[in-house]
Amino acid sequence: MALAVAAAAGCSAHSTAKPAPSSTAVTAVRLDGPVYGEPADGGNEVFAATENNTVYALSPTNGSVIWSKHLAEPFRPHGCGNIVPLGITGAPVYDPASHLVYAVAEDANAHHVLYGLSAADGHVVSHATVDPPVGDQAFLQQRSALTLWHGHVFAAFGGLYGDCGTYTGAVASVDTASGSVNWFEASSDGRGGMWAPGPAAVGTDRLYFSIGNGNADKASQPFDGTDSVVALDENAKRVDFFAPASWAADNASDLDLGSMNPTLAAGHVIIAGKSGQGYLLDPTRLGGISAGTAFTACAAFGAAAVQGDVVYLPCADGTRAFRIGSQATQLWHAAHSNGQPVVAGGRVWVTDYDAGVLYALDPATGQTTRQVSAGALPHFATPAVVGDKLFLGTTAGVAVISTTP
Repeated sequence: MALAVAAAAGCSAHSTAKPAPSSTAVTAVRLDGPVYGEPADGGNEVFAATENNTVYALSPTNGSVIWSKHLAEPFRPHGCGNIVPLGITGAPVYDPASHLVYAVAEDANAHHVLYGLSAADGHVVSHATVDPPVGDQAFLQQRSALTLWHGHVFAAFGGLYGDCGTYTGAVASVDTASGSVNWFEASSDGRGGMWAPGPAAVGTDRLYFSIGNGNADKASQPFDGTDSVVALDENAKRVDFFAPASWAADNASDLDLGSMNPTLAAGHVIIAGKSGQGYLLDPTRLGGISAGTAFTACAAFGAAAVQGDVVYLPCADGTRAFRIGSQATQLWHAAHSNGQPVVAGGRVWVTDYDAGVLYALDPATGQTTRQVSAGALPHFATPAVVGDKLFLGTTAGVAVISTTP
C-alpha cells in the first residue's frame, strides 16, 4: 500500500492561478475524531464516521449533530501505518431501501465489523465480522469507500501504510438480508492491497475494483492476480480481469494500478494508478494480461469524477481533465489540487489536502473560480455533494461549505 508517486505526463492546458482564499463562511462541525471517508448523503441526514469509531447523523442544512453512536474502541497499530487510532476509515454507505447506514469499524483487537445503523436514531440493527480470511488482521485496513449493490455491502481491504506485516488484499460481499459473507482474495502470493479510497465502479452486472502490487515481481513467476482491475459479481466471484503486460515490473517498482478506483465513462472502464500510464478498457471484456488501450495519464490516487464524456482524474500533481472517445485526450491540468474531485453547482470541486484548501474549478478550463480554507484535512479528503452544500471530512470533524458564493 505504499504511496509511491511517479513523474506525471505533460498537458495540453495548464492552470496554476490561485486566487485569494474566499471569504465564504465555512461551518466547522467538531466531532470526536478525524473523518477520512467521504460523508454519505441520506436525504434527511448526512452520515460521517470518525477514526474513534463513532457514526454521526448531521443536519443537511447546517451540519448540526442529530445523533451519534460510538461503536467500539479503535485499534492502535504499532510500528506501521499512518492513521492512529484506526477506527472507521472507509466511507460509510446509506441504503435508502432499509433506511440503514453501514460502516466498518476496527476495534481495539483489530477485528473489523460491518455495522448497520438505523438512520432515524443510530441504534445498531445488524453487525457482521468481516475479518479477511487471509493474512494477519492487525495489518489489514478497510480504507476504500463501502459500495452497496444488489442487496450486498462490499468492503475492500488493503494493508497499512508502509506495507508491513503479512496481508492479502480482499473484498467482502455481505448479504444485508442474511448477514452471510463471501470473499474475494486479491492475490495467490500475498499483498495485493485493495485500498484506493473511493467506491467500486458499478456496472450493469458487475463491480470493478483495482488491486495493488503483489509479491510476484518477476516475469518468470506465475501471475498472482495483482496490479490489476477485477470485475466481481454480487457474491465477490471474479468474472473478468485486466493486468498490464508490465505487471511484474510494476510490482517490483511499486507502480501498480491499485491507487485509483476504476471509473466508468463513455463506454469504457478507465484506470490509471501510480505509473502515469492510463488504460481504456472494454467493460464487457477487460482483456486479461495485455497491453490494453493505453494513454499518457498521471499518477492517480482515488476516485475520478465524470461529467458526460469528460473524466476528471485524481492526479497527485493536480486534477487533469480528459475527454474519452476511442482514445483519451487531455483537456487541462490544474496543478494545485491533489484530492478526489466531485462535480456540483457547475464546478469541479477538489482539495489540496496538504494545504487544507478546497478549490472550485471551471470544468471547461480548469481555472480556479473559488478557493476556500477548510482547515486541516486527511489524505484524499473528498467533499460529499448534499443539495447546495459540500460536506468535507477534516482532521477535527466536518466542514460544511455552500456551492454558491
